[in-house]
Amino acid sequence: MKRDAQQSGGFAIVVLMTSLLPLSAQVPSGNPPAVASPSQPGIPEALRYRYHLELGGFDNRVSNGFGHWWGGEFLLGYKLSERMIVSGQLLSQRRPGETEQLLGARWLFNWTNWFFTDTALSGGGPDNPAAFFPRFRYDLTANLKVPAIPGLILTAGLTRLYMGTPNNGRIRRLGAIYYWKRFVLQGDVNFNNARPGNRKSKSVSGAIQYGHEGVYWLGLAAGGGREAWQTLSLTPQDVEFAGYSTNIFLRKWLRPTYGIVLSYNYSVKRAAYGIHGWRAKFFLDF
Repeated sequence: MKRDAQQSGGFAIVVLMTSLLPLSAQVPSGNPPAVASPSQPGIPEALRYRYHLELGGFDNRVSNGFGHWWGGEFLLGYKLSERMIVSGQLLSQRRPGETEQLLGARWLFNWTNWFFTDTALSGGGPDNPAAFFPRFRYDLTANLKVPAIPGLILTAGLTRLYMGTPNNGRIRRLGAIYYWKRFVLQGDVNFNNARPGNRKSKSVSGAIQYGHEGVYWLGLAAGGGREAWQTLSLTPQDVEFAGYSTNIFLRKWLRPTYGIVLSYNYSVKRAAYGIHGWRAKFFLDF
């Protein structure tokens, strides 16, 4: 049964957190949503500099015998032009008896003044259905500004996850981002499909943040819904339960070119386990 719990838990975490952060959503420690400038969506104002560097760590406690999870991460972004940003990320997580690494790359491109895309590739998990990191994952998101409603951006995306054989999953999502004065509001609905078994479920996620780029952002993110999968056993069984997650975060600039990010996450997968922990990062623009 522990094998089944590990398998379902890894996929459930990804399902609930995927719309909040494409590259490192597999880690159950939470992270603030990306913040873009309303005048130039997709290209953060902080990247008026050529490079963006982030270094950080996280620490989590997981109930039901899963123990202490902790690790670190490194991210480097490069602004190729006023329309294009590329970035790479390395993340390592350790938990009792196992260490896993995740590699990722992201491409953000403004095609026009009203349309931009966000593409991310990541992977590195083992070929094991009980793994918490996928072997390979890609996220595609299209973002459309609504000229008739200043500050409103409609989003649509697709995520494909390939865990250890034979597990894989698909997430289709629809959402919106709205900039109003110093507030940024974000919401998504996710349509999930876990395989084998073709088990379908739905989840939602959202975030609200307040502040100003270059000074600080303070926010709250949450997600929840039904999660479904098929157990790996001699007689496969369909399983479904509810789960939710919350995350509070602060991004604070200490100087115009550098600052810190602090966040705390609490997640519950009913009848499976609970997770709570913190994340701290330092960022530098140069």
